Amino acid sequence: MHKPNAHRCLLLFAGILTSLLLASTQPHPAHAASTAAKAKTYATDSAITTELKAKFLAEKGLDSMDIKVKTTDGIVTLRGQVTKEYQAGIAERIARESKGVRGVVNKISVMP
Repeated sequence: MHKPNAHRCLLLFAGILTSLLLASTQPHPAHAASTAAKAKTYATDSAITTELKAKFLAEKGLDSMDIKVKTTDGIVTLRGQVTKEYQAGIAERIARESKGVRGVVNKISVMP
């Protein structure tokens, strides 16, 4: 079931804003280099997740409102439900072709 375009635009805007805020966050100078590396990885993972959600929303034929995206160290895990099997494939393809993605775990189920 498709949500109104205004709702999708609001979600997209919120995701992009969150991504920008996370990407611009600088760790406290007193923290060790490993903490800075973890923060950078977290920001990168958040940016990947946000980008994928936006791409899913823009993809015609993909009802992505029930697809959850989690990115950890560049590995994307897709969960949720779609009504057609090809939609799970579309989501996986988009994720695999996205910059920064090192791997994709597709756990999307098809629910008629």
